[in-house]
Amino acid sequence: MSDLKEIRDEIDRIDNEIIKLFQDRMDTVIKVAEYKKKNNLEVLNRKREEQVIENHLSKIEKVEYKKEVEKFLNSVMEISRQAQRKFLIGDIDNTSSFILEDKSIEITKDTVVGFQGVKGSYSEEALYVYFGNKVKTKAVAEFEDLFKELNDNKIDYGVIPIENSSTGGVLEVYDLLSKYDFSMVGEMCIKINHSLIATSDATFDTITEVYSHPQGLSQCSEFLNGFRWRRVPYTNTAKSVELVKDSASTSIAAIGSKRAADIYGLKVLKENINTNKTNTTRFLIVSRKPYIDEACNKISIVFSIDHRVGSLYNVLKYFAENEVNMLKIESRPIKERPWEYVFYIDFEGNITNPKVKIALESIKDNTNYFRLLGNYKKCEGYCNL
Repeated sequence: MSDLKEIRDEIDRIDNEIIKLFQDRMDTVIKVAEYKKKNNLEVLNRKREEQVIENHLSKIEKVEYKKEVEKFLNSVMEISRQAQRKFLIGDIDNTSSFILEDKSIEITKDTVVGFQGVKGSYSEEALYVYFGNKVKTKAVAEFEDLFKELNDNKIDYGVIPIENSSTGGVLEVYDLLSKYDFSMVGEMCIKINHSLIATSDATFDTITEVYSHPQGLSQCSEFLNGFRWRRVPYTNTAKSVELVKDSASTSIAAIGSKRAADIYGLKVLKENINTNKTNTTRFLIVSRKPYIDEACNKISIVFSIDHRVGSLYNVLKYFAENEVNMLKIESRPIKERPWEYVFYIDFEGNITNPKVKIALESIKDNTNYFRLLGNYKKCEGYCNL
């Protein structure tokens, strides 16, 4: 075994040389960071990195190790970039492209908040829970109408559903968040208790059709499976309730909130018909401009990456490396590029946290398209309506 010991001793000697040279290299890397700071240069210079790696690979004598050497050099480049960011992190203005206005949401008697649907919708309920009764409200017909109103300065904020605990993300809203350059400034989680609503003379036997938003129908599928009613998708739960009122027919019913039934003077045939009794919807507060204060503890981003092996891993690894807790990831197709996707990620943190800033800058370096959607206060628990 003496031969093995000698070999290991040789490895130790080589490792010691590598460690010494690595430390010398890192000292030089920091000198480069000082220069970049002084001259207001970006940390990442991808063209320079590619040239350095290509130059070193051309000098390899043992070509059988070429792939391993390339991997080693890429790791060294990555470590060097992280070291430069840590060195520069104190100089916020020069080192971070993610600076948000340091202030809280502004609410006055003239503030106008929009929501999709009609009076009695869950979005309207979420609006009042978040903003109270001190604001003016404006209802719009479609989700995109809300973004258009915001774009045209007709509303100051919008309240819009993004995700349900039973049926997942509201995909149309995800697409709109990417299409329009607005910011998430808050969120509200509302426990959804669906009711079966009909006219005063209606019974379970007279009903032949049930109207609701597709997610409302899906969330009550177990209850609906007990009947032979035709399920009709509609634009909004409250709109469905309004339709029942306008029709005055005993043959149709709607799935919506008890509050909507009260508003439109209709009868609740059965309450809490959703399959998941903890059924909860998360609503976003969107604004034309971002806001941040020390209470903000959740961040949302959207990005696209190359369609190649390891590209998503090369983004997600920065969450673990910087001890940042990822909460959710959602993918959506890029319509004009078949089989390519944008990714939406929610994670915990405040934009002023050094590790969060390093993670964001590193992720941005490894994406083709990147946008910070917002840094806002995470909803804790839910409101039971």
